[in-house]
Amino acid sequence: MTNPHDPRNQGQPQQPGYPPAAPPLNESELRQPARPKSVDTAYLLWLVAAGISILSNLIGLVIAGDLARETAAALGVSGAAAEPSYGSTIFSLVLVVVWIVVVMQMRKGANWARILLTVLGVLAVIGNLLSLLAFGILFSLGFLGVLSALLVLASLVAIVGAIVFMFKSDSNHYFKAS
Repeated sequence: MTNPHDPRNQGQPQQPGYPPAAPPLNESELRQPARPKSVDTAYLLWLVAAGISILSNLIGLVIAGDLARETAAALGVSGAAAEPSYGSTIFSLVLVVVWIVVVMQMRKGANWARILLTVLGVLAVIGNLLSLLAFGILFSLGFLGVLSALLVLASLVAIVGAIVFMFKSDSNHYFKAS
């Protein structure tokens, strides 16, 4: 390619039509591809997981004292029962709001949001798997403990499903095109 302002090309005529012009983009190339159903499914599963997290936090706030007493008894440790922590519940709820914002960005096709959700989802799955160790204690707390344990399982299913749907082939095409 010659440049008329390049000092090395002084006196050389510029060739017309060189380099050849790129063909114009058609309408389908200009617009973003339609969002696939798998991305919408992942979006809904992330919202379900966020709702489960909110419900789990509220139940955890109610059963925190009983859970601390049962855990201390199971470990053979004596100590005062822990009072519910409103600060950690509020912090968790703020994190859920941020989580939902990231989920909305993922739905719009932001690949960074998909990666961030995958990393956070894997960490949540590991945390939920570790909390399976406390199922015996949760079941001893009655209805709310059983509900809390079932919410852990539902959260596992929703998060793993959301991650799987975010990486299906049609989802990959959507995130690469965005």
